[in-house]
Amino acid sequence: MHGKVLLSLVLSLAWFSVLDSETPWAANSQHPVSSSICQSPEFPRWTYDHSNLFPKDQPLARPEDGRALPDGRLIVADQRHGLLLIEKDESHRPFGNLKKAGYVHNPPDFPGAPNGVFLEHDARHVLMVDIFTGKIFRVNTHTEETRLIYDHPYGVNSIYRDHAGTIWFTQSTNNPEERGEEDLWAAANLSIPTGAIFKLPGSGDAFAAKADEVVSNLYLANGIMADNSEQFLYVSESMMDRVLRFRLDVQSGTLSDGETYQLVPIPDNLAIDADNNLWIVSFFANQISVVDHQCRSVHTIFRPKSKKRDAALDEWIKRSHLGQPRLDVLKGNKGNPLPISLTGLFFSPNHDAVYFTGLGNAILKFTMPTD
Repeated sequence: MHGKVLLSLVLSLAWFSVLDSETPWAANSQHPVSSSICQSPEFPRWTYDHSNLFPKDQPLARPEDGRALPDGRLIVADQRHGLLLIEKDESHRPFGNLKKAGYVHNPPDFPGAPNGVFLEHDARHVLMVDIFTGKIFRVNTHTEETRLIYDHPYGVNSIYRDHAGTIWFTQSTNNPEERGEEDLWAAANLSIPTGAIFKLPGSGDAFAAKADEVVSNLYLANGIMADNSEQFLYVSESMMDRVLRFRLDVQSGTLSDGETYQLVPIPDNLAIDADNNLWIVSFFANQISVVDHQCRSVHTIFRPKSKKRDAALDEWIKRSHLGQPRLDVLKGNKGNPLPISLTGLFFSPNHDAVYFTGLGNAILKFTMPTD
């Protein structure tokens, strides 16, 4: 057997051991962390059932990401309207009048792609970014007043605003507005180091005229999230199958001490729970992992079993290691066996429920275990 092929198969098998592993492991260590030294808490293990669909009538269009408002209502990305509000009774309506503020969805010539959604720390303003056009919108959830606060030259994937007012966002690749969708998928097909992390200084309702590039040469930068104390900033580098971690100084607006925090297949959006653990969504793998922040052990809490999907994921990983085009592997496998392909997640205000978002027409709702 050819050496490169053999290596690829070995690495693929190693990935599948990671997919279902709950062995404590430190990303910067060659040896497992002993459970006698650090004991991880228990995490839920969920399986999919049709009752998890939310809303039940599946009215959404590409709900890539979302957030829960303090009163329990949900705001999710929606390709037709920009944002959609979901009431507690599962009724829904367009939210924020994004089109008046400049959001455009005119397929097939000019499709929109609402991607990252973030609720600011004031619990009043929501940020939404478009991964095809690079536009960043800010919505007042009380009045639904919406404005375009920044128009990036390339698509913006995910966004986070810290307590000091600085906005941090990821650029997956150099995909200008006129080729937003085409160039984005090209970067997923064959890895190129055109992803980056940017910061947009701001204070209150005012923002700088230009964002600064602070980390370059990433292979499809994706989800971005800080921990609860804002000491660290986490970023998914999807086409390198890893989540990066940087030390964050919100007062100076700087990142330092970048490291590979964890290896997971095709990491997408990220979330932090009430106990400061990092939740990672693996796109295409339809997997949700949690990293215990004390032991840095990885726990797979959701991954529907599917031989067809496992085979497709193995083929994706093999092609990645060999530097071969891989996008056609997605054909016929986008949601299997789920009705959506997972991309993100967010929690209810009191963390008694978690919602999985994705590419499809609904999201999934799971009840968090009680102590």
